[in-house]
Amino acid sequence: MPHTVQYRPVLIDELISTHRIASYSKVFSTRTDAELVGAYLWNSHACAALYPLLNATEITLRNAIDAALAADLGKFWWKRGTLQYRSHASGAATQPYPVSHLAGNFSSAYNAAQKERSRRMGRTFKGAPEHQEVVSKTEFSTWEFILDSEYMGNNLIWPKHLGTVFKGIWPTTSAASMLKQCRERVSLVRNFRNRVFHHEPAWKRSGVTNEQQAVTHLHEKIHRITQLIAWVSPEKIDLLEKCGAIKSAYRACSLGEIERFKYQSKTITVNSMPKLIKVAQVASTRDVVMQVAIYGKRKAFYTVHPG
Repeated sequence: MPHTVQYRPVLIDELISTHRIASYSKVFSTRTDAELVGAYLWNSHACAALYPLLNATEITLRNAIDAALAADLGKFWWKRGTLQYRSHASGAATQPYPVSHLAGNFSSAYNAAQKERSRRMGRTFKGAPEHQEVVSKTEFSTWEFILDSEYMGNNLIWPKHLGTVFKGIWPTTSAASMLKQCRERVSLVRNFRNRVFHHEPAWKRSGVTNEQQAVTHLHEKIHRITQLIAWVSPEKIDLLEKCGAIKSAYRACSLGEIERFKYQSKTITVNSMPKLIKVAQVASTRDVVMQVAIYGKRKAFYTVHPG
């Protein structure tokens, strides 16, 4: 049982670190080290539930932009001289930040694709990697830079391809405003994604001082993530809804799940099939995870997850 684990000094003070766990003790209502580590483990659980949405955002946006630009400018549309930008005609000595970093990202992706091909072949690969190999190695920031206003104007990629990339319902009728909102949203999602992928507390933000605020913050993030996906592809958001990925993310980021990971939720004893059916119905109706204890030859514990 979790309450029999020796949490200090090694587990909390060294393997998790007192600095990391301190942020949890300030926000989450805990009475014991078991509950404190439970809150810490809940964050990992929430991050795991957020991963499918973050993954879907990056891949959906990446493929939508790449498909639109490849159809117009060719498969290697990011090559110097092919992708034009607004300041290019001014004859400036240096490229704007988004332009130079976009080029740098594709250069890094090209090299990474070559190394990956060499690894698979078991020898040095000196040829040019395929289009999709390069695209798949790009950093998420690539698709933030490409939405910069430097690429907005006559004979440039925006607004020419904006409707092709963002096929959902726009929050504005202005192409310039839409491009700005999309870039800002991608930046927000990318920064949050980096926090989640680097095992930082996903719930942490200035002003979050209790569990309810942590949950509210995460729900706001889920809303913004799914809204971005919906702007790009109504079909993709429909898939995520029907497969339960969105509902699972909201459920994981809930007060009930925090309580469960802190071992504060009630365990329901099940001694008959009708009782088990009733518990399953409650879990489905309330969209909550429930803990049950079933007695057979020995007492066994299970969790009932709604579909």
